Amino acid sequence: MKRPTVAVLYLCTGAYQVFWKDFYPNFKELFLPETDKTFFVFTDAPTIDYEGEPDVRRIPQKALPWPYSTMQRFEAILGQAQALDKFDYLFFTNANLHCMAPVHAADLLPDADKGQDLVAVCHLPYYGHNPIFHPYERRRKSRAGIPYNCGQYYVAGGLNGGTAGAYLAMCRELQARTQEDLKNGVIACCHDESQLNRLVVEYSERFRVVGPEFCVPEERPLPPGQERIRVLQKKRFIDVDAVKGQAKSQNFFQRKWEAFNLNWMPYVWYARDKLLRCRADPSGRL
Repeated sequence: MKRPTVAVLYLCTGAYQVFWKDFYPNFKELFLPETDKTFFVFTDAPTIDYEGEPDVRRIPQKALPWPYSTMQRFEAILGQAQALDKFDYLFFTNANLHCMAPVHAADLLPDADKGQDLVAVCHLPYYGHNPIFHPYERRRKSRAGIPYNCGQYYVAGGLNGGTAGAYLAMCRELQARTQEDLKNGVIACCHDESQLNRLVVEYSERFRVVGPEFCVPEERPLPPGQERIRVLQKKRFIDVDAVKGQAKSQNFFQRKWEAFNLNWMPYVWYARDKLLRCRADPSGRL
């Protein structure tokens, strides 16, 4: 029986190049071991480790300032669409992921019998919480905007995938929405992750949404044996402030006001959106 083919889409420009050396042997061994994988490495590095391996392709990618480096990932992926379309499945992974145990095809691939052709992973800090407190983009002027009475899961942007055709179509749609927002002077609060969450709400029946054990922050570990993929803490490897910029400091009153808006106002906005019967209907092509 022919083994499925998978393209692993790996973006590591600038300081993030440091993660590649350990990522490759780890994912080569433990990520979807029943498949034949090829690693597409989008980087501004002139050379990378393992470049001579037959399953590694270095793709020149200009390093962009934050947050455009993450927002424009769809454009980078679509630049390789012709090559990627030949694979059975595509999976995007953050640079700092590390498999803690084998991640088998049955664990992660979409189930065509259930109408699924895309995959997303629940974000651990928000797993099981009331959706009104999810950090969705809430502004209606953004294409990523989600009303307070909509949504179920909050998914992480660091690991997602699907069949090649469906995933490339998703990238085209998310790139178009991102560009529309930028044209209108809008940047979604969590960038590409916000756009992805809106799409999961719109097309929930097409997504296999797996649990947070496939994207576990190192600083919030699950009990031993439950972690499948760990998100390595970036600050152990790179100067995160230098990449993303320092967060703005807040005084006492600003912190209290922010806490009030995060913890209490969602109840008001939920009641408003419920009364108005707000919806998050599909608004593009996928």
